[in-house]
Formats: sequence, C-alpha cells, structure tokens
Amino acid sequence: MEGYDERTYGDRFAPVYDRWYEGITDAAACAALVADLADLSGDAGGGPVLELGVGTGRLALPLAGLGLEVVGVDSSRAMLERLVANATAADADVEAVEADMVDPPLGDRSFAVVLLAYNTLFNLVDDGAQQRCLAAAAGRLLPGGSVVVEAFVPDDRDDGAGGAEVRDEIALRSMTADDVVLSISRSDPATQQAQGQYVDISEAGISLRPWRIRWQTPEQLDELAAAAGLVLADRWADWDRTPFGPDAAAHVSRYVLA
Repeated sequence: MEGYDERTYGDRFAPVYDRWYEGITDAAACAALVADLADLSGDAGGGPVLELGVGTGRLALPLAGLGLEVVGVDSSRAMLERLVANATAADADVEAVEADMVDPPLGDRSFAVVLLAYNTLFNLVDDGAQQRCLAAAAGRLLPGGSVVVEAFVPDDRDDGAGGAEVRDEIALRSMTADDVVLSISRSDPATQQAQGQYVDISEAGISLRPWRIRWQTPEQLDELAAAAGLVLADRWADWDRTPFGPDAAAHVSRYVLA
C-alpha cells in the first residue's frame, strides 16, 4: 500500500480506537494472566511488563491497575498521546515510549513479560521483521520470563500453501444516524498478507483508516519463535486460559527461552 508506514495505522486509528475496540477482548482476563506470568519470573511482587504496540492503553492500564510496572512502546505519537491522557484520567502509571517495536531502544532493561496482544505482531509486514521482534523480545526477558503473543488463527485456505485466490471484500462495519463505516479489504493467501481501509463517512467528512497485516499460522509462529531462541510453553484459546483446540478462532501463546 503506497504511502503506508509503521506509524500510519496508529495515527489514523487513534481518534477512534477507544470507541471501536474497547471490548474487543477481555482486558481484565488479560491483565490477570499477565500478572500471574510476571510472578513466575521470580521478581518480588511480579516483574515489569513490556507491551509492544501499546496503543491507547486498553491493556496497559488494567496491568498498571494491578500494581505492575508497565512500559508501553508504540511508533505512533498520536496513540501515545491518548495513552498518556487515559493514564492520567485513570491515575495509572504507564511509561510511554515512542519507538519502532521491532527493537525499541530501552538500554539494558529486562522484563518478566513481553506482551504482543491482539494481532500486534502481524502488523509487522516486512520480511524478517516478526522474527527480529521476537528475537529482541527474547533478549529482554528476565530469568523465568515470558513472551506472550495473541493472534487470530487463519483459515485453512490461508496458510501460504497455494490454491486460494486473492479475495477482495467490501462490507458494512457499522452504521448510525450520524455516520457509516465501510470495510474494504484485499487478502492474498499466497503471501499471507492483507490490506484494507475503513472508510468513515459522516457529516464532518470522510476519514480513511488504512491497515496492513502479514499473518502466520500458530505452527509458523512457533517456527519464528524457535529461530528467535524461544520455545512454546503454553497455548490457550483466550485470556481465560480455555484449552486451545482445532476449532479455536484465536490463540494466546506463551513462549519462554529455549
């Protein structure tokens, strides 16, 4: 997508992110699970948490509310400005860092949990970027630490094995008396990439909210993690730790140092 870079998603979605995605997954259950994993690092009271692609703080604020030290990295200044505003309103302490999440400049700091939630890893579409991100995350783990990745499970047709055609779709995302949002997307199973636009139409005008992803199957993600020095320790279907099975639409995968 011409003109799209790592900041585009956050800058375009920041004005609507809290409204559109507030309940997209169970933030309280996520915070509880991450807090439990932080305790496994052996750090008294639970070690610090690094969230990559922190956005407006949908997950970082509940984590901070449990008393965890939270560092949130995002490449979008617009997202981080809303994170700071949300944290101030909630009287929560979250350190916001504007940086590329592939390998943010955090010095020699280490963490009990590195969190990549809700398809965040898939936002890295350049060749090798996902593996480099996982390798950098592995290098920042405290002893006993975890890298946690939440992502959707692709359709069987979308595993890059070939045979599936490029799919173009137009759908209605939402409609009210004041605005209508259309979803326009193109998915290419051969490259395991998708891109699209949410076209937000209201009396104030038209806003375009573009996105791009490069998806992986759980098995492919395990291979990327292995190349980054990590091994799968747990995999659940959701933040409530529902057992992962063949019909799961999403997964929460915990990796530890191999």
